[in-house]
Amino acid sequence: MTDDLGPDPLAPWLREIADAHEKERHVEGEQCRGSVALIDEAARLRGVAQVKLGRAASLEREVETRPGRLADGRAVAEAEKRDWQKLGVSELRDGHGSVELEVQIGIYGRHAHGGDVIKYDAHGVHNTHLDGLAHIGADNGWHGPIPASASQTDEDTMVNWAQHGIATRGVLLDVAAVRGVDWITAEEPVTAAELDAALAATGVTLESGDALIIYQGRDRYEAAGNVYPSGAAAVRRPGIGEDGAKWIAAKNPGLVLWDFHDARDNPGGSLEVHNLIYAIGLCLVDNCLLGPAVAELKAAGTSTGLLVAAPTAIHRSTGVLINPLLLY
Repeated sequence: MTDDLGPDPLAPWLREIADAHEKERHVEGEQCRGSVALIDEAARLRGVAQVKLGRAASLEREVETRPGRLADGRAVAEAEKRDWQKLGVSELRDGHGSVELEVQIGIYGRHAHGGDVIKYDAHGVHNTHLDGLAHIGADNGWHGPIPASASQTDEDTMVNWAQHGIATRGVLLDVAAVRGVDWITAEEPVTAAELDAALAATGVTLESGDALIIYQGRDRYEAAGNVYPSGAAAVRRPGIGEDGAKWIAAKNPGLVLWDFHDARDNPGGSLEVHNLIYAIGLCLVDNCLLGPAVAELKAAGTSTGLLVAAPTAIHRSTGVLINPLLLY
């Protein structure tokens, strides 16, 4: 497909998935709300039924704002900033994922009062965040369809998703265990066969609207001193490639939570899974801390729980920092 603006921004296989989704799920005159709309009462009840022990595992990486700790990671932040500047994005002072926190403390006699103002870039490869429909687009718009210009006026995906309620059964797939490695490598993207094997290991039949929680060993990778490449650098990296992306789309999840991102194992370095945000309205939660949850659920003899991912209802937001909880 070509037009006056150039070639189709989607790979042929992604365009095929997008066209099939539009034919099956889009209703004329109504805005498609993407994968979150698949989370219904039955999906929530499936999730509630998995809570046996009353325990909760947070899947969030800590948002670092301590000056000393920020200094430790400054070299990584500066490298990422340079990557984005090469793409012409100069306004991100500390790269994607930057957080600025101004804490204000008042002492009034024996009383104290604290307040703060926070400014953050929700996206990138550092902080745990939920991507909205207005994060990845094509053809001058977002999934829905939503004109890209609506992000300057009244785009309301995050409000709709917050009010809909993102709570469903979560199914944790340990792909690293299936492969028998500590972490996935850039040379071998996660395949559909491995995702099938990881699902089979849970003994669970996946249903439409479930949350896919995909562990690839990122915590071990980084603990060993490795640095995960930024989204600005179109280089191969550990993650899920085209084959795995097709598998995800075919399963109709309500959302996907993962630690590593797209493998970018293609000539153009495109985002295989993130492009599903546009193709099928996929709700993605990036940069989850999954290692501890994997260990906890394994000790409890389960791979499922009630996954709650409650975004802040912010009009025009392209993504929000989030603390997903898995209750089991």
